[in-house]
Amino acid sequence: MPEKPTSIASQWFHAAEAAGDFMGIRYGRIARDSTEVDWSFVSHCDCDGIGGFARLLRNTGADLPSLPKTKNPNTGTFLPLWRMWRESRKQDLASTRPDWALSSNSQKGPSKALAWHLFTEAETENIRQASRSQNVTVNSLLLKHLDKAIRPDLRNSNASIPWMIPVNLRGQVQHSDDTENHVSWVEPKISPHDSPADIHHQVRHRLNRGEHRANYLTLGLGKFLSHRAKIKLITKDRTKPTRNIGAFSNLGVWDSEKSIDTTDSWLFCPPVAGGQLLGAGCVTFQNCLSLTIQAHPSLNNQPEIAQTWMTRWSQAIRRADVPSASTTKV
Repeated sequence: MPEKPTSIASQWFHAAEAAGDFMGIRYGRIARDSTEVDWSFVSHCDCDGIGGFARLLRNTGADLPSLPKTKNPNTGTFLPLWRMWRESRKQDLASTRPDWALSSNSQKGPSKALAWHLFTEAETENIRQASRSQNVTVNSLLLKHLDKAIRPDLRNSNASIPWMIPVNLRGQVQHSDDTENHVSWVEPKISPHDSPADIHHQVRHRLNRGEHRANYLTLGLGKFLSHRAKIKLITKDRTKPTRNIGAFSNLGVWDSEKSIDTTDSWLFCPPVAGGQLLGAGCVTFQNCLSLTIQAHPSLNNQPEIAQTWMTRWSQAIRRADVPSASTTKV
């Protein structure tokens, strides 16, 4: 059994790793005027997406005295848990895990089904302006187009799809290491006809009701479970027919003033797991937004699926608001 981490989220990630998942958070560094990516991985057992990126930047000499703190409400303890219990009793007709035909691929380690896209600074500003014009976050705009991009490959393209969106808890949760896991999540359910505004309002509603708080408190119950019991629960959970279809994570905006002495660009993607077959990540570094997407090895019977999703996703954004001078790569 691994050394017990201080963060309860880290304990669950250790259990997921023991259950067979690769828990490496993927980061890519692209030198100026290059299309080659230097990939690296930071274990989710040690830190969250923001923390892992901060570690990498600090290792290059960047001065990051503090990390982004949450602006979301702290809604207490009992009310969020009661709301979670009440919602769990409702019949859930959302998308199910057998959305795609799966292979018996037993590949270990990082997924090979991967694609990325890097927007220029001008394109990134256009995306921001498009979001402002609709009174929505960039997240809501990107998630709308991501959701639309994967629907043609679902068995039921009209399903309401639950997505997992990580939520930064820095400022509400304290650990001695600021890069450690300070993370929870919400799970909006998106229908094919939802607009970016619909998605924006649903996510805000879930945050205001404390869904992220309830999920974090529920994770905390794991302190009463052994490492082996956590592994069994994770394995059992993956047999349930209805869960989220994948993770969509945005690390936000970093170094918009370009104070870090570098000409490199960065990519980011959350891990994929046996119960979460799709991972999509975004980060805006020095005013350039990047997108990265990967599929679980069990989808490797469709080796081009990640590139297909990325092409649809990035082109949908470009058709809506963005000029064409950008780069897409597998």
